[in-house]
Amino acid sequence: MPSKETQKISNVTILTEDGFVPEAVLLIEDGRIAYLGEDQGQACAQVFDGRGAMLVPGFLDLHVHGGAGWDFMDKSVEAVQAICRFHAAHGTTGLLATTMTAPMEETVEVIRFYNHLPDTGGAAVLGLHLEGPFINKAFKGAQKEEWIEPAHIENVQRILETAKPGWIKQITLAPELVEDDRVFDLLRERGVIIAAGHTALDYQGGLCCLQKGVSHATHLGNAMKGFHHRDPGIIGLVMERPELTFDLIADGIHVAPAFIRLLTRICSPEQIMLITDAMRAAGLQDGVYELGGQEVTVKGNEARLAGGVLAGSLLTLDAALANLMRFAGMPLEQAIRHVTLNQAEKLGIADRKGSIAPGKDADLVLLSDDLRVLATWVEGRLVYQAR
Repeated sequence: MPSKETQKISNVTILTEDGFVPEAVLLIEDGRIAYLGEDQGQACAQVFDGRGAMLVPGFLDLHVHGGAGWDFMDKSVEAVQAICRFHAAHGTTGLLATTMTAPMEETVEVIRFYNHLPDTGGAAVLGLHLEGPFINKAFKGAQKEEWIEPAHIENVQRILETAKPGWIKQITLAPELVEDDRVFDLLRERGVIIAAGHTALDYQGGLCCLQKGVSHATHLGNAMKGFHHRDPGIIGLVMERPELTFDLIADGIHVAPAFIRLLTRICSPEQIMLITDAMRAAGLQDGVYELGGQEVTVKGNEARLAGGVLAGSLLTLDAALANLMRFAGMPLEQAIRHVTLNQAEKLGIADRKGSIAPGKDADLVLLSDDLRVLATWVEGRLVYQAR
């Protein structure tokens, strides 16, 4: 819930779309940014001293399964609140609760649960991202094979009709397995982002799918064909077609730092989004955990199934941002859009979120010089403050 009181965040350097505003203040009214700039001595009910730190837009995560010991598939208020508070402590102010491939009845139950959410006390749940069950078994990754479903129009209709209108924001599927073009038509009509992922799609197939409404690639480089000089695949397609957006797991494990650096040099800045793909063990110690009905072993910074397949990540978006800056030699003012504005534009909410400007939601993160999250606000409400 947005804060109703007028607040002032003082003594900060604010990062806007136009660059840094030094020695500034920011005023919040009814959960929105009312003013930013030089301190004019405005009287406010609450004043937060930023102590010279950087104020940046709140991060948006379009692909996150869990954290702090919980998974969005757990279907409990406790799980949602724990996950959203954990990620808020790492700068995330909005996210898509992301599902795993599961039996159809369970998927329907999960969707129904998320139709009515209480206050999370942390990052806002902006909608759902269904990762599966309409994926390719040959590129299933850590998804359980026996629960993978064909993308029949009846299955897709059932899922969409279970959710409240507009609540399913993204579906990751294998486009090559969609035999009925009415599936693409229906998803487009409902405003769902159609993302290619866990897919055997080749370059030519990708070109065809662009015409059908596929507009995004999920965790580029993972659970898909690699780049080949005779078949560049989806990776080659994103390099060629700037209208095709994609996301990356920038943990240095799922894809090499050099791969990320190469993409930042070839692709347009508007295409690239960072995700966490975090699973329930994010923020916890090494051990054995569960993901999508399978046992996952966490050791160091890696989560893997028994056979060695990567099973989600332990990443947070503040770490992903820092990694991108390091891997690509990119300054903060350029890197920030890859965890904020690009996601907002993809979701169609850039008029409210994704950057700092008067009239927009006061979704804000206070960062130290070394990119530690010092405080997080969601619609003007302070949901995290470092001790």
